[in-house]
Amino acid sequence: MSTDRPHAPYGWQATLNTHVHPVTADRHLVTVAGDLDLYTARRLADALQPLLQREGQAVLAGLPGVTFLDSTRLTRLITAYRTARSAGAHLALVAPGQPVQCMLELVGAGQVLAGCPTLDAASH
Repeated sequence: MSTDRPHAPYGWQATLNTHVHPVTADRHLVTVAGDLDLYTARRLADALQPLLQREGQAVLAGLPGVTFLDSTRLTRLITAYRTARSAGAHLALVAPGQPVQCMLELVGAGQVLAGCPTLDAASH
C-alpha cells in the first residue's frame, strides 16, 4: 500500500475545508474535509490550536471527509494531541475515513489518536 500522492499537475491546488462547531462551552467538533497535506495543514492547525490550548477543552476532529493524509500531517495531528495533553485539553479523532484509518494503522498511531466511530456519537 502506498501512501504517496501522485505528482500533481501544474496548477493543481489541494483543498481542505474546516468548520468549528461548538457542542458545549468546553467541547467543540471540528469537521474536516478534503486533502490534509503540506499545502493545507495550516488550515487545520489554525482551527485546532486555539481550542487545544484551553484547559478542560474537548476537541473532536471529525475526519470522515478527509480524502488524503500524508505521514507528515499525521505527525502534526500527533503533535496537536500532545499540545492538548500538556494544556489539560483533550483531542480525539472522529469517524476517520479510509485514508486516515490506513495511515493510523500503518504507523501504529490508532491507540494514541483514538476517538468516536461516528459524527453522531461525538456530538452527544
